Amino acid sequence: MDIAGKPALVVGGSGGLGRRLVELLAEAGADVAVGWSGGEDRAAAACEAVEKHGRRSVAVPLDLRDPASVEAGVALAAEALDGLAILMNAAGAAGGPPAGDLLAYDPETWDRISDINFRGPFLVSRAAAPHLRAARGAIVNFGSTIGHGTWGADRTFQPAKAAVSGLTRFLAASLAPDVRVNCVAPGLMENTVMSGGAPESFVSTWREAAKLKKTTSIDDVAEQALTFCRAETVTGQTLVIDGGLTFH
Repeated sequence: MDIAGKPALVVGGSGGLGRRLVELLAEAGADVAVGWSGGEDRAAAACEAVEKHGRRSVAVPLDLRDPASVEAGVALAAEALDGLAILMNAAGAAGGPPAGDLLAYDPETWDRISDINFRGPFLVSRAAAPHLRAARGAIVNFGSTIGHGTWGADRTFQPAKAAVSGLTRFLAASLAPDVRVNCVAPGLMENTVMSGGAPESFVSTWREAAKLKKTTSIDDVAEQALTFCRAETVTGQTLVIDGGLTFH
């Protein structure tokens, strides 16, 4: 699919990865709706970046835990951009009690993490499906290398992100042949909203564990997402990008 002239919605577009996705889509000639739930000022700045490329943009408030908010946000994006051809589910949430403490994982914590990382992409994809079908478009989900193997398996984030790969296959089968659905599963990306508060000792642990001795490049992840949008015969796939931490 040629991205130029296509309308896109980036969920989590105010974050570090989301902002890069927004910028690359605009550079490729897309109009971009910036979905946000926190960081309204960052969402506005992302919209300004799109408009500097001469493309249309709109900031779309989205509460991924509220189906009504999701339906309204998708409708706003589609109305502002005359449809949707690309959906990127880039929002994410981490946090929770200390690793290994099962009893500390209360239902509220579990629900918050899984709703944003797993249920949210389902809700947005479901709401956007009629527009994406009409455009014969593409969805790119974002999992995590934590969802593969045992790294981080004692965190709520792990099963939620692991489920995104299964969701990707489900959506790919459900929306075929009209919509292609793929997933990028990054490792730790520095300078994002999610990783911004991580101590250097935590970051260096990821770096040293990776075979390439590097954390994950935001550009590598974002560019692969656009490659999935352009590829006409790829669907249902998950690509891990983590510097060689996990061989998948």
